[in-house]
Amino acid sequence: MPKSRRPSPEVYRRRRIAALIVLVVFVGLIWAGVNAISSWLGGSSSTTELELPEGMAESSVEVQAGGTCPPGTVVVEARVGSSSGEIKDAFTPDETPHIWFTLTNTNSVDCTFNAGGKVQLFTIQSGDEVIWKSAQCNRDELVDSSINLPFGESIESEPSPWEKVFSSDSGCGAEQPPVITDGASYHLKVEVNGELSNNSQQFVLN
Repeated sequence: MPKSRRPSPEVYRRRRIAALIVLVVFVGLIWAGVNAISSWLGGSSSTTELELPEGMAESSVEVQAGGTCPPGTVVVEARVGSSSGEIKDAFTPDETPHIWFTLTNTNSVDCTFNAGGKVQLFTIQSGDEVIWKSAQCNRDELVDSSINLPFGESIESEPSPWEKVFSSDSGCGAEQPPVITDGASYHLKVEVNGELSNNSQQFVLN
């Protein structure tokens, strides 16, 4: 009978490499399956890193997805600019400043927030002197309005004109006395649903 030939060392090496590859693939499939089951059962085993605007940090407060945004987890920023939403820090005599705000959800899940006109308060000051405040406008028609804030995203309100006037108990519209211009400096603060703006938007009236 002919003698059987033993595989060469090269064949042995190839077989060991092939066996190792099969083992690695098998272990990888098992690991992926365990992670998938864990994620399906727990629903929160993975985390999403938020990309918030500069200067904002992700909230550490626990909140249920779709629930009400906890106090302190929605960042309000005051904005002054044009009717199209372009931010400006100076206005010519024939330009009308527009005011608005942005809301940023710093939670890691979507949540709801009351951003209706009833809970919006705008205040314009010159130094420490209060020049104009929306609280003195007619607010009879304003209502609450809860909106969904996607996690890690910012939402802007519609810009509203400020007629460059003082406000008083009699109102806040164009019929009120005009403010000083010719290089006078002012700044805007906003409060929405009890959350104060984290900035004070300064601008100049020429």
